[in-house]
Amino acid sequence: MISIYVIFSILLIHWVADFCLQSDWQAKNKSKEWIALLSHTTIYSLCWVPFIAVIGNNNLTTTCLFVFITLICHTITDYFTSRLNTKLWNAGKTHNFFVSIGFDQVLHYVQLFLTYYLLTN
Repeated sequence: MISIYVIFSILLIHWVADFCLQSDWQAKNKSKEWIALLSHTTIYSLCWVPFIAVIGNNNLTTTCLFVFITLICHTITDYFTSRLNTKLWNAGKTHNFFVSIGFDQVLHYVQLFLTYYLLTN
């Protein structure tokens, strides 16, 4: 079972890493430029190092695996959702744009909680 501390930590770190630390350039260009997408997902993934290192009892293997899995999954998810979101936004489909943003977040949370659970149990 995942503790409430871990749940809140994952929610907060994800919000900071995915929204606060994503630059305007990354957000606007990740749907069309690999460098924008990879710079966002690399920064995002590295934000997890301190948390996983502490929670994972300073286990280097657990920390590296979590960061690597997160980098790959976040990149794949954002590759597809950023392209879809750009099309929806440009077409003026605001409701569907936000539905897609919400689904993107669900995918990220499923990956984070599942990866954490599998690596720490």
